[in-house]
Amino acid sequence: MTRSPFELDTGLSETAPFACPNCSGLLSVRPIECRNCEFEAEIRDGIVSLLPRSSVPAHRTGDSLTPAELERLAVRTERLPVRDATDVYRRSERDRSALLAELYDAGRDAWRVFAAEYITGRCLDVNAGFGRRSMLLAELAQTVYAVDPTLSKLRVAAARDDYEVSDRVVPVHTSADRLPFEDDAFDTIVADLTGVSPTDLGPRLETLESLLADDGALIFLADGATGRLGLPDMLGLDTCGSRDGVDLSGAIRGTPAGYRSLLADVMGDSVDVSTYALFPTATRPLYVFDVENGYAVRELSEMVFSEQGRLAQLGKPFISLGKRSGVLKRSYPSYLVVCTNDPSPPQFDASNPLLMSGRSRSVLLELSSDGIDTVWKIPNTNADAPLTEREHLVLTRLVERDETIAETLPNGSMLDSRFSAVRTEQPVEGRPLLKELDGSVESFESVLERGFEWLIDFQQRFRSELVVKSAAAVRDDLRFEPTGIAPPPVNDPVETFFAPVHGDFIAANIHVRDGEINGVIDWEYGALKASPIIDAGFFVLNAATEMFGSFETGFERIFCEENEAARRARTIVRDYCDKLGLPYRTFKLYLPSVYLHRLETDWRINASTTYTNRPYGRTQFVECVFDRLDDVRLS
Repeated sequence: MTRSPFELDTGLSETAPFACPNCSGLLSVRPIECRNCEFEAEIRDGIVSLLPRSSVPAHRTGDSLTPAELERLAVRTERLPVRDATDVYRRSERDRSALLAELYDAGRDAWRVFAAEYITGRCLDVNAGFGRRSMLLAELAQTVYAVDPTLSKLRVAAARDDYEVSDRVVPVHTSADRLPFEDDAFDTIVADLTGVSPTDLGPRLETLESLLADDGALIFLADGATGRLGLPDMLGLDTCGSRDGVDLSGAIRGTPAGYRSLLADVMGDSVDVSTYALFPTATRPLYVFDVENGYAVRELSEMVFSEQGRLAQLGKPFISLGKRSGVLKRSYPSYLVVCTNDPSPPQFDASNPLLMSGRSRSVLLELSSDGIDTVWKIPNTNADAPLTEREHLVLTRLVERDETIAETLPNGSMLDSRFSAVRTEQPVEGRPLLKELDGSVESFESVLERGFEWLIDFQQRFRSELVVKSAAAVRDDLRFEPTGIAPPPVNDPVETFFAPVHGDFIAANIHVRDGEINGVIDWEYGALKASPIIDAGFFVLNAATEMFGSFETGFERIFCEENEAARRARTIVRDYCDKLGLPYRTFKLYLPSVYLHRLETDWRINASTTYTNRPYGRTQFVECVFDRLDDVRLS
């Protein structure tokens, strides 16, 4: 459709749902002015602005940049692709993680899974910031009006090119108390109300409710009691800094019952309200679940406490007591509240679901008294869907070629959804092999032996014949130009073979039962034909990282030094090479290939992680190995 010049400048059509923020009168679009009170908006940097130029830029708690820094970032994004514009911040330590998460971390908005059926039509996003959430909402809605009081952030949102749906997002520069829209204008309203005081929350919700269609849905993020008391900050659970100070009076009302009562006052007693815990916080929601879901609490406590050792097990009775008494559901730091007068069936028909957010996709666990019944793998963005599609393709082809191997592969199927390709799987029994690594050399050796035993059998079933790769081909394999990776000199050809690869072959993804490997999960980085060292090298490097606490230390202790763990690990690696006829030199050269494989895979599909600092972290791992390659000892 051809747009008018006005639409090309602002993203607004003449049917935009505008109303005067002063008198609620009719607001024309060209020019944007009120016919009753003579209010007139401006077009600033191509964005409709209803705030005076003299207004002080808003600063939300947790903002990682000053107004001057925000302005410089806005100028860069208007001149450069957004990846290049924020590249300087990737390489700088100052507030890097907080800024990049605010810009790109789609896992923060994985809660969309619990509200997908309501995100439709015309959507309003309040306190939209840099537009990350607005873009994700636009993957489900037709149009998203992104409102924020900081013009610099909206300029970044308007210039983003990392989402195909960016043309559905219309930035509007205004504050939450000056929303220039007609009554009943929106099918969906999403608002970040964390940090809003309880006295202001009621009026905010009343304003938003007036803009909502009768059958629409109001979705908002809010502080819980412990969040208002500052507990996440004190415990180091929120790296973004969720609050300024402690709000004692607000803590009393920051509960599911408190929000339900407030919404009944605003929207009527018949409103349907669902409240979800965002744990540990709204800015770091690693887990999302309905506050009434006792199975989720049980599963979450098992996962969290199992990582903390025996002493932490003492906390389980207190969690159980809190669940039975109802104290627990009133004590989460942050909540997602979904309310509507027209409830709809959920997007995924999962009983007692627990959502775990990930880097590229999130996992929805369907729970029952028996444990996990079904696993749903859901892309965080449309751009991440190819990872799930690739996992399904690889697993399907492997089962077709060798039914025996199916005994240790996830049993699942693919389905279409509003989140693109979603895969469902039956849970794998047993426990991760990683849990058998207790810090001793003996456990380290045992983990490596069992993982390599499965890998040797797997690669023998599917491998190609040995091939000779020229030195130039090897250099190409070990180069990744976008982040500047280049291998050390390679002057001679190498012998190798091709095989299907898992791509994330680590002890955490290998499940054992009764001493035997009975499942290898999470194949999103799988491939049907690639270097076998992608799996073999990563398995050793990851186990060494777990054993010694960091990648660099683990790599050096196992491959560059003389010690008992190194001797046992090298013996296992040599046995792997001997059984598959693979020269030790090939293993050594291709040792960091898993990181190159991931970099190339993510870059090719333009995955959301490529905009974060993760590519540079993986690049550092590769360069660490290349820098010490002459010191690597295998024979």
